[in-house]
Amino acid sequence: MTDPHREKLEAGLQRHQAGDLAGAEGIYREVLSADPDHPDANHFLGLIAFQQGTADRAVKLIERAILRAPDRPTFHANLGAALLVTGNEAGALAAYRESVRLQPDNANTLQTLGSLLGQCRQYEESESMLRQALVFRPAFPEALCALAAALNGLNRPDEAAAAARQAIELSPGLADAWTNLGNALERLKQPAEAETAHRRAIEADPAAVLPHYNLGNLLNDCWRTLDGVAELRTALDIDPGYAPARGNLLLNLLYLPDQTEETLFREHTHVMPRRPAEGRPSHDNDQDPDRRLRIGYVSPDLRTHSCAYFLEPLLARHDKEAVEVFAYANVERRDETTRKLRSHTNHWRDIWGLADDAAADLIREDGIDILVDLAGHSANNRLGLFALRPAPVQVAWLGYPATTGLSEIGYRITDGIADPPGVADQWHSEKLIRLEGGFHCYEGSIDAPEIAPLLNQGSRGITFGSFNNISKISPGTISVWARILTEVEASTLILKGRMLENEVARTRLIAAFEEMDITADRLDLRHWIPRDQSPLSLYDEVDIALDTFPYNGATTTFEALWMGVPVVTLAGERHAARVGASILQNIGLPELIAGSEEGYVAAAVQLAAARERRESLRLELRNRLKASSLGDAAGFAAKMEAAYRDMWRAWCDS
Repeated sequence: MTDPHREKLEAGLQRHQAGDLAGAEGIYREVLSADPDHPDANHFLGLIAFQQGTADRAVKLIERAILRAPDRPTFHANLGAALLVTGNEAGALAAYRESVRLQPDNANTLQTLGSLLGQCRQYEESESMLRQALVFRPAFPEALCALAAALNGLNRPDEAAAAARQAIELSPGLADAWTNLGNALERLKQPAEAETAHRRAIEADPAAVLPHYNLGNLLNDCWRTLDGVAELRTALDIDPGYAPARGNLLLNLLYLPDQTEETLFREHTHVMPRRPAEGRPSHDNDQDPDRRLRIGYVSPDLRTHSCAYFLEPLLARHDKEAVEVFAYANVERRDETTRKLRSHTNHWRDIWGLADDAAADLIREDGIDILVDLAGHSANNRLGLFALRPAPVQVAWLGYPATTGLSEIGYRITDGIADPPGVADQWHSEKLIRLEGGFHCYEGSIDAPEIAPLLNQGSRGITFGSFNNISKISPGTISVWARILTEVEASTLILKGRMLENEVARTRLIAAFEEMDITADRLDLRHWIPRDQSPLSLYDEVDIALDTFPYNGATTTFEALWMGVPVVTLAGERHAARVGASILQNIGLPELIAGSEEGYVAAAVQLAAARERRESLRLELRNRLKASSLGDAAGFAAKMEAAYRDMWRAWCDS
């Protein structure tokens, strides 16, 4: 049947394509005045709304067109584009899938759907859609580029690199293809080649945020923190709202020795978004100060991770009559530790892939009284969720050694050694809650090996060790460690970490020691050791552990002590530089806490000469840790619950 409005629609379309949106809209509205449900007129008006930046209106108009003509694949594809702009990824995926169902040989729609699936981390289906697109259009650089991203997500970097190179051959200026090639080369442990690829992505599109972000992360992994921070700042200059760059910038600033509590506070509060007070939600939680509290823990690390070692004792000892425990797990890959942690909670909520708004709604529905963040600005954090303030009381604890800078988080749990009263308070956006006896609780793994006896020195010199993140090793740290190695003849230093798999980082680290007259044969550089290969057994080879500064270790310090290895630390001026002091003071080893670089060297050298003292410590450290406030899980849980109760009463009284 001939459409009586065909000529008018064609006239409107000509104006539309010529850029005369107002003229085209007038014609389309004439058609709708005669036929309010005309599919093409509604669809074209929807496209105009989309072009004018009113995606919500576009969605309504295109949906109206689909009601009349549900079998038009173009309608569904354009609906998907509009839904995506409104933030409705699930709706967009459904629309694109319907378009593909109606027209399965449309390479462009297959590519769009495949790319979106990749962005949603649905990598297997993404690969399938993109390969179908390439069947119908083999020389399709955008599809090859998106395929490279999906293959990276599937941890198939060889194939990803090949797909990215094909895309680049077809379209050398395609920035995303260079980015995906760089990401694949990083996975293939080719950091120099990856850096070149990321820089080519920047050349292709200097205004794109992702190439700067990826380059910044790569440089940080190459022990080039200053350069990495500069790239992350550039990424934020381009897009101040890009949360991954914001988090990684703040995290990497912690590694820089010139940062103070004040400068970190200013950096964190500067880059974190501020919400006007009138925009914050109210809460209708029952304000009985003594009732059972609903406590929610939010973390991406409810799995085999250092955070879990400190969280599990608390969850296991919580008084379930005083508190009802909820876990909000932003965990992509669950494991046995996940299952163990879950067994200690009353309620478990998986929020991986759930948008902040939806996760906040879930927390409000659960009636959470106190919501606890365990990640700060570390990977896969959900600070965006806390910014929505879904609970009346919000707290930071454990996973990040600085202020979050987020005004919606009211408290931060610490202790008086890590954050001395009166000094640290002004440089935190949160109110500091100081626990007596430390803010950690540690129970060593039941799978930990028995403590090996101290190795017979003989012709073998003292072996120092540091198993901290290599990013925590600054040039100043190396200078001090070099003095120790020089004073303790025939001594060696074992360093272990994932970054040492990076050849650029290894080379730079060795060169930094050689500049201090420590030859490479005095260094023993080890890669990360998988948990099933008993990484703690490496402490059998270590006589004395050297803490990093000004960013101390935490888990590594506890593990060293658990394995009978004494740790020498240098107490600095900010939280991250005082965690070692907090741990050692609370197990009764103040003599291993130095207040200066000279004192740090002296403590290490003296301990190296005191074999009987080291033998004694080897035998007693594990039991000393168990008997300390840091090993008293029941006592720690009671302290945390008392702190929560005080926070709750303060809110009830406000």
